[in-house]
Amino acid sequence: MEKDHGVRFTDEMYATKDDVKKALNMSNIDSIWNKVNMYRSYYAKQTGLNNIERVPFNIVLPPKLTNQIVSLEKKLSKLLIKYSKDYYQNSRITRVFENDRYLNILNILKDVYEIQIGEDSLKAIVEETLPTVPVEYLVLSNYYKTLRYFKSRSSGQFNLSLLMMIYTKLRGIDLDVTSLENYYRKTELIDRADHVFIGRHYDASPVDRIPDLMDALFEFNNNSQLFGIVKAFITYFYINYVKPFDYFNEEMAILMTKYCLAHFDNEDIASFIPLEELLHVHYQDYLRKMSFESEMKLDFTYIVKTLVEYLEEWVNELDEDISVFDSKMMYQELHQEDQVKETPKKVEVVPSTPYVYKEVKQESDVPSINFERKVSLPTMPVGLDENDASMVAQHLLELYPTLKKGQAEFYSRHCTLGKYYTIGMYKKENDCAYETARTSMDNLASLGFYKKENIRNKFVYTPNPLNRED
Repeated sequence: MEKDHGVRFTDEMYATKDDVKKALNMSNIDSIWNKVNMYRSYYAKQTGLNNIERVPFNIVLPPKLTNQIVSLEKKLSKLLIKYSKDYYQNSRITRVFENDRYLNILNILKDVYEIQIGEDSLKAIVEETLPTVPVEYLVLSNYYKTLRYFKSRSSGQFNLSLLMMIYTKLRGIDLDVTSLENYYRKTELIDRADHVFIGRHYDASPVDRIPDLMDALFEFNNNSQLFGIVKAFITYFYINYVKPFDYFNEEMAILMTKYCLAHFDNEDIASFIPLEELLHVHYQDYLRKMSFESEMKLDFTYIVKTLVEYLEEWVNELDEDISVFDSKMMYQELHQEDQVKETPKKVEVVPSTPYVYKEVKQESDVPSINFERKVSLPTMPVGLDENDASMVAQHLLELYPTLKKGQAEFYSRHCTLGKYYTIGMYKKENDCAYETARTSMDNLASLGFYKKENIRNKFVYTPNPLNRED
């Protein structure tokens, strides 16, 4: 029984105590929870990092999570090889891909900060063609420059100098190497009287503990034998936990996570991974819950497992994007080879005679769409091609006046009963910001087109059968 509960609530899902109560529909689970913790202890590892009260954190790496991390690190390595090969073949074309990825990240930040900026201005920031950057765009420009700065400078040791170099780049200020600790936060964010009891939640570290806690994080990243991905995500948690700066703590947590991923053998692609999505409200509630569990249980596993699952999705999207980019490069190379092979021929120029174009009307051999209620669309045609899908989208817009064009077009191509679709798919196909994709999918769900479900801490959408008669 001990092992059964341990496997179920550790390997199958890394459950909190409340999760176990809900799963078993029991209020008192102390004996079961003790057995779960006993099973977890077999896979627990010390990290060398302490909490604010100097009590050590640990992490649990059971078989399923370990395999998940190993698989993810292998996938990142393959992506790095694939991308590096592209870069050395044609660095100019590869820069176009890089700019597109950075543009995606700036679009995410634009929505998070609610900055009104057009696509052309974002491109000018990425291509660095703006003569002067308007004040309201500086936060985007500084973030972009910070990403580009450490993309090729990720091999150094973790130390105070590195941290402050990244922080001052993000702030857009000069680094004073003679007084690095002066950049740490000087203002208390907590009332020390609230923490007279051991085991209380801290919103931030007391000011006098910041240097020691951050030095411990540097030591951890330099010497720990844990997986690079694990160290990166512990860094994300720890910076948000300590809050060492007056400004941009969440952004610094993301940037240092990216630096860790780059440092631990993913240097060329780490900056492209859209960890900035974590700044969205959509992620914040669940991240706070898992961070709170990690803090109070002194167990990094809650937050690490959550971030590993998010990273899997983003890496898969990046893999698809690089594959599409590979195809474009292959086409261009073949096209260039064909041009080289062509030899110039002598051409005899003869006067041309005028040609009168006549409009020839042809009867279409494409049958008209017969709307049948076969799948999840009101009067949905079977066997859609691209033209049919466009016609269906127009049909939906006429049936549902609150639908937007992008939503109708997405749904007309993603309406197979039993399949699941994601916000990331909408975002990619409509080339829009994450928040736009999320609200669009939620709108489709609210209108009854999709059923919204939460699977492995991620929202997915599956078509509902529609029975509207029109």
